[in-house]
Amino acid sequence: MKIKKIQSQVCVRTVSTSLPHTMPCRNEEIMVLLPSFNDSFPSSKTPEEICSVLQAVTSPPKLRLFQPCNEEFIGKVTPSRFRVVSNISYRNSFLPCIHGSIHPAGNGSEIKIKMRLHPAVAVFCSIWLGFMAFFFLCGLLFAFADGFLQALPLLGPSLGMFTFAQVLIRLGFLIPARKARQRLRELLS
Repeated sequence: MKIKKIQSQVCVRTVSTSLPHTMPCRNEEIMVLLPSFNDSFPSSKTPEEICSVLQAVTSPPKLRLFQPCNEEFIGKVTPSRFRVVSNISYRNSFLPCIHGSIHPAGNGSEIKIKMRLHPAVAVFCSIWLGFMAFFFLCGLLFAFADGFLQALPLLGPSLGMFTFAQVLIRLGFLIPARKARQRLRELLS
């Protein structure tokens, strides 16, 4: 008996904070604990034209910390892919790292974008959220063993810190991600 492997793309919305739904559902992915975002869109420009447009608005990574930069993005651009972050005038540890690939498609191109947290920030946030989840579960165990009022000093702070972390991470990621996505679409479409 032969079994055919069927690939289907299912859209599962796991959190209520997501980007505007102006694109097909299959391209959007928001992870449960840490935010991420995938997008793809067609462009009438060739990969070489896209590369030159991106290079015009992207400066190479800074070598000095306080070196001024007027471009919109900072990173590296090649004809087939790019790795950039938005150039902002303030500190944001949750700023999305944008990894894109450019594929020729007919007379134009197909651009695929992945936005993720910086790996060091993702590790730190995972540890922070993991500890808060651990303390919350310990509080639940105390609640079952000794009663809810005895466990409240452990449940309240851990749940509050977990919620605070989620709001901080998501707002710090999703607001710049929305702006960067919109600007990339304007530049490359």
